[in-house]
Amino acid sequence: MVFIHFTWPLVFVYSKMIKEIKSEKGLNNHAGFTILALMPKRFVGDLEVLAENGEFRILAIPFDWQTKILSLYWNDRFDSTIYTHKEGSSNKMIIEVQRKLRCFMKCFLSSLYRKIGVDCVIGSGIFYRQNYDWGLVSNEIGIPYIVLHKENLINSRIHRRNYEIAKRNNRFQGAHIIVHNTILRDIFIKAGYVRPEQISSLGCLRMDGFVQRVKKQIKINNKRKKVVLFSFSYNTGLGADIKSFTENRDVGVVNLFEHVHVSIAKLAMKNKEVDFVIKAKWGGNWLREIEFVCKKNGIVTKELENLSVLHDVNVHNLIFESDVVCVYGSTTALESAIAAKPVIVPYFDEALKPEYADGVHHKDYFHLFDIAHSVEEFERLIVERLANPAVSEDCINERYAVFEKYVSSMKGNAREQYIGLIKKIVKESKWDHNL
Repeated sequence: MVFIHFTWPLVFVYSKMIKEIKSEKGLNNHAGFTILALMPKRFVGDLEVLAENGEFRILAIPFDWQTKILSLYWNDRFDSTIYTHKEGSSNKMIIEVQRKLRCFMKCFLSSLYRKIGVDCVIGSGIFYRQNYDWGLVSNEIGIPYIVLHKENLINSRIHRRNYEIAKRNNRFQGAHIIVHNTILRDIFIKAGYVRPEQISSLGCLRMDGFVQRVKKQIKINNKRKKVVLFSFSYNTGLGADIKSFTENRDVGVVNLFEHVHVSIAKLAMKNKEVDFVIKAKWGGNWLREIEFVCKKNGIVTKELENLSVLHDVNVHNLIFESDVVCVYGSTTALESAIAAKPVIVPYFDEALKPEYADGVHHKDYFHLFDIAHSVEEFERLIVERLANPAVSEDCINERYAVFEKYVSSMKGNAREQYIGLIKKIVKESKWDHNL
């Protein structure tokens, strides 16, 4: 059916698989524009923020259903090169596959978008090859493809690679890119990846509510003190060239990972009156790796009543509930910083290696945090900060400035700017549902 472009059965099935992200406030958004999100799990709360405004109806296509269409044409020999394939190159095999795929996608998506009433398609990053042809074809048929770029923390030297990656890929084929800060915007423009009028720096959607809570100085009075470690992986700060967790555990910040996580478990054993939380970005192999390093050191985390190893939990709630935050190579350092939390950064083991030095985040702002230069100092700082968590007003004001530079405005107005820009782009599009 696919090869003869007989699409209506597929359109029917996909219309049932695509689900709406409902507003928690019970708002009926069907009168507004309809947005289809690709790879929805990568948005980390942004879709829910957009659904709450009452002006957009947010639909999400499950990732496996999105890739089923691509798998009809891709194969293992070149699926990883589709995105980096330069238009006009001489690779006849890729050219032919792209031609067939895009021809089918035009027919399929035109019918699907009319059936479910799509006005706009959004992606969460410019480097996801699974979104490339889907976004390109959507844009070609008149449905604007907008990227709300997720990876925006550009405060280590290694992020110059963003420029090189963008430079060697095709020019952006969508309608618009929205990034969090002007630093990344300038990188993509300088690389020739996108024209200046196609990219905007508007801050981070999911930070609006958090910033408002910070400015209201809402305090959570826990009966017990709490230490939170925002976990990191072996490739933190080192880019996609290294896997998050390597089988041989011989590349990346392997020793740092073990020592930091084991220290938290040991402190939990010694301080039964304090709650300790390790927050992983996802489950599966991430949680297994934490269990592995702890068992290697004779600790079974599940036997510690005051230690929780979690992944599916609200980050901002954790920050507000915490008394001390430990973090390496993450935006959560800046989020915790503006919430006036003492932030402890482990800076030892592989983090000190010359070959890894360029990947250390926040290095220019270490004076805003507590820096641990050894395992012993890491554990000592946690205990000391539990007893004395105060952060000076001058430090907090400087933290605000750094947060605004890299993450989002302390005005908490990113959502209004996103809504205005998306509505403008959709209104200027050439799509006609009645054709």
